[in-house]
Amino acid sequence: MIVSSIIWVVFGVTIAYLIIIGVITYGWLKLSNGFNLVECKDEIEVSIVVAVRNESANIQRLINQLIDQNYDPNLYDIIIVDDHSIDNTVEIVEQSISDISGKQIVVISAKGEGKKSALKEGITKSSAKLIITTDGDCSIKTGWITSIVHQYISRGQKIILGPVVYENEKSIIQKLFALDFISLVAAGAGSVGIGLPLMGNGANLAFEREVFLSNEESGKKYTSGDDVFLIHHVVKKYGSQSVGFLLNEAAIVSTNAPGGFNAFLKQRIRWASKATGYQLVWPIIVSLTVFLFNTILFLMLLGSLLYTWLLPIYILIIITKFFIDMPLVFKFLTFSNKGNLKPLFFFMEFIYPIYIVVAAFSSFVFKFEWKGRGELK
Repeated sequence: MIVSSIIWVVFGVTIAYLIIIGVITYGWLKLSNGFNLVECKDEIEVSIVVAVRNESANIQRLINQLIDQNYDPNLYDIIIVDDHSIDNTVEIVEQSISDISGKQIVVISAKGEGKKSALKEGITKSSAKLIITTDGDCSIKTGWITSIVHQYISRGQKIILGPVVYENEKSIIQKLFALDFISLVAAGAGSVGIGLPLMGNGANLAFEREVFLSNEESGKKYTSGDDVFLIHHVVKKYGSQSVGFLLNEAAIVSTNAPGGFNAFLKQRIRWASKATGYQLVWPIIVSLTVFLFNTILFLMLLGSLLYTWLLPIYILIIITKFFIDMPLVFKFLTFSNKGNLKPLFFFMEFIYPIYIVVAAFSSFVFKFEWKGRGELK
């Protein structure tokens, strides 16, 4: 009786996972097939807000890329908010400001602590209607602002999610990190395609200033989650049609992959810690299903050490998972010019349940560290 019940639970959760990924993949296809971005000549004022902490190694590159945009330089400004850096990030920004003429760049020191608080201070300082955020360690393309503004004007969406990928993956493990990250971004994109926004990334996010300032309570108790809670706020207040995904190669933002497993795990713990604050039904269903499915796989793998008959079942389910995951991930890899990672995807499917379960459980037990600032939740 117990064995029969376990089999039905495994079967049910597996089917639920396959359905969810299938629906999200359909959303990606719908998103790409319906992509018809109108080239708008109208332009609006934009503020690029970047919250930084200890980014002395990266901030100069980002500033150079921001001032080299093909958008009218008179229509956008750059607001750098320093979140109590203990390196020379501020000095680098101030030197850039003194070296650049005709470009409005300001740097302000955050009063509160944490990225969410820093972003709010920067956005409050702005007078632009449209806010675009990225991170200090990101790299952007020349047409980044233009592509975002064109979608905003042509579609009138309150918030636009942009594609983000890892770059400079040197080791096999960093390439696996990149695959994992792409699967998350692709899932977020596909969910937008079916009208059920799931998640986005603050490294590439655009939204109306007033929409952000109206979001006072969503995720308030969390030091992280400025991106996903804002998305959920927009869905609740304006409807899912107010959320868009920018399927444009010019809009791709890249950032360095985590240097090692410890850094990767800390990042995933930080992201997983936000899940308990979800209020929308779809994100809760997806999070629970993915967690339960991978927990089952993880337990089956452990159980196979005692009961060898579990191993072929584990392998069979992993192969099934690969074929249902592959279309979505491979399509995003092609879109983002990361096709070189495709051969590693099958291998990643075998180790994914291990670290996803470890990260999920750790998020309930441990507080995470970010940018040298520990004991966060």
